[in-house]
Amino acid sequence: MTTEKTKSSAPGKSGKPEKSVKPGKSELLAPAGSLEAFFAALDHGADAVYCGLKEFSARAKARNFTLADVERMTTYAHSRKKQLYVTLNTLIKEAELPKLVDILASLAAIPVDGLIIQDLGVWRLAHLHFPQLPLHASTQMTVHNAAGVKMLEQMGFTRAVLARELSLAEIAEVRSQTTIELEHFVHGALCFSISGQCLFSSALTGASGNRGRCAQPCRRRLHNRKQPGYHFSTSDLSAIELLPQLLQAGVMSFKIEGRMKSAEYVARVVAAYRLMLDAPESRRKTALLEAAEHLELSFGRQATKGFLTGFVPTGIADSTQHGTLGRPLGEVVSLRGGMIGFTAKERLHVGDRIRIQPQNDQAGIGFTVRELFCEKKKAKVAKAGDFVQVKIPEKGFFRVGDAVLKVGGRPLFTLSPDACLERLTQVALAPRTEEEVKLREAAVTQALAALLPKMTVKPTAMVEITVRGREVQDIGLLDDQQQLARLELPLTSRNLAALKGAERQLAQKKERLIWELPAMLFGPDWIEYRRAVQMLHGSGYRRFRINNLGHIPLFAGLSDVVLLGGFRCYTLNSQAALAWQELGLAELTLSLEDEQKNIRDLFHRPLPIPLTLTVYSGVTLLLSRIPLKGLRSGNVLHSDKEEEYRVITDSGLTEVMSGQDFSLVGRLRELREMGCARIMVDLSHCGVASAKGRQVLAALAADQSLPDTFTFNYLQGLA
Repeated sequence: MTTEKTKSSAPGKSGKPEKSVKPGKSELLAPAGSLEAFFAALDHGADAVYCGLKEFSARAKARNFTLADVERMTTYAHSRKKQLYVTLNTLIKEAELPKLVDILASLAAIPVDGLIIQDLGVWRLAHLHFPQLPLHASTQMTVHNAAGVKMLEQMGFTRAVLARELSLAEIAEVRSQTTIELEHFVHGALCFSISGQCLFSSALTGASGNRGRCAQPCRRRLHNRKQPGYHFSTSDLSAIELLPQLLQAGVMSFKIEGRMKSAEYVARVVAAYRLMLDAPESRRKTALLEAAEHLELSFGRQATKGFLTGFVPTGIADSTQHGTLGRPLGEVVSLRGGMIGFTAKERLHVGDRIRIQPQNDQAGIGFTVRELFCEKKKAKVAKAGDFVQVKIPEKGFFRVGDAVLKVGGRPLFTLSPDACLERLTQVALAPRTEEEVKLREAAVTQALAALLPKMTVKPTAMVEITVRGREVQDIGLLDDQQQLARLELPLTSRNLAALKGAERQLAQKKERLIWELPAMLFGPDWIEYRRAVQMLHGSGYRRFRINNLGHIPLFAGLSDVVLLGGFRCYTLNSQAALAWQELGLAELTLSLEDEQKNIRDLFHRPLPIPLTLTVYSGVTLLLSRIPLKGLRSGNVLHSDKEEEYRVITDSGLTEVMSGQDFSLVGRLRELREMGCARIMVDLSHCGVASAKGRQVLAALAADQSLPDTFTFNYLQGLA
């Protein structure tokens, strides 16, 4: 966190210097997915830079950095009184824990100025063994209310990166109840899904967004009946006009998204936001105009203020917009002689970058314009309205009708990769003292010794079964199914109302009933659920399933409560399991996207907390606060490959469900041999008493596989 710039502001009418947008401690935080982007960010006004390593980065496709790179980058940043943060914001598999320990020790020794994390296993190891590392809670942790931020404070985090779905008023409410530093995204790509809650890429390809390998299936074309559209492809966030309001709401770090973006993009966007942050109030309109010129040349998508203004802008998810980066330049009308022809909608120069985007949902092909013909004559520049021909690369398949987009113009940042590397290698590093080396080795040894050993697991003879239903009337299942240990129900106003008519049936079953909290509780919803939890507790119910850190404070002051973790309490490693237990949980549900090998590794650790494995469930691929224009709850979308996605809207949230259910039914013997003693059967999407529900329960009893289901990543592996 840098202090205010020493550069003085221009005097106002009173003769006194006017205040800029940042009257106190604030920070412009820029992304760096490459060395060029790192220097572009610092050279154009960033106070801090965040970057990822080649391991455990939520942008695994960026070039990223080695530990040696990070050490020199940190030293260089500090020489300019800047900060450098490292992202370790992915979920960690059990077998990756030793590597993680080594990385944490190295980052602590550098030392970097902050560690941005998602996995509670990373939190536990860093908190216990490398306490000198300041911890920032990634937006991937889905912290979206004051209760969640309070939990982060208690856990020792120094900063919370808030969910992007909050309004200015909701951010101010969080600020009024907490003292931790608040960071918020102000510019760049948005996800349709709430961060940390997307399983779309993982379900389709095994490449998980929670592991930094998102394949961006949300940008694909889908069909509503026969009408094509880009329903989940969002516009880009641009909150430059709201910087004063964000500061007033309590945000101190203004974060730009873009570790996959070019150095030129980073330079442009950082320069734009620097102008606005430094401008005194009397010059903000002028600064905004200058900043707009930079942003126009950054070639982003259509802009939106997101949720900050308190309502959902109509353009945040426009199905008619393709959602690719760049400005529309034309449409291919001819293909001959290795060149494409089109009528330009704006000026085009040799040296500009363009992308040819096919009409289907395939990725486009970008390239730099090396040769340009205007009205069949070689030219350096073409103006709007000219028919132009551009030589195309040998690789790539193009068609008449493909869109042409302009994605790059005259450069603001001109340092080559080699020049940047030379600049970095000139940074002098302070040699490690013998004492520092010994301290690092001791910390690594201690942390590795704390990792749980592998043990021999005996096959379990009996499996405890929990069924997740959706209505209070499902309690009859506890009588009908002898093997069923517990029934789980969503905590909804409808189910609360139905309790009055079912008191006699429930009198002897309260210990076998679990109430599940919804994944997200925005604003006043949290207070309403606090009241509901208190009422249920007063009626003798003790078991509750939580799905977010912000749920834990709901139960403050309530005795004998048993908190169980849902699959959204991500647990892909034993350190995360221990962390959740230390936070008060008594049971955990493994992630739906986990793989066979990692599940086996977890069951072979001597954990003091039991693990439940889901063996049947509908799959929510996307969980969003964005409403879908023109779609009703229950509508089904189809991809070009005939995959189905059902849209469900309820309580202000949009869920996109996979057309196929996840199932490991038919593999119960195999799971028992792995050491699995508790399983979850989730029938909330279809109903316990439905034909499908009865079919699933019958197959479960016979341990027979079910048709038209998929095993998610269990067999194909989790990338």
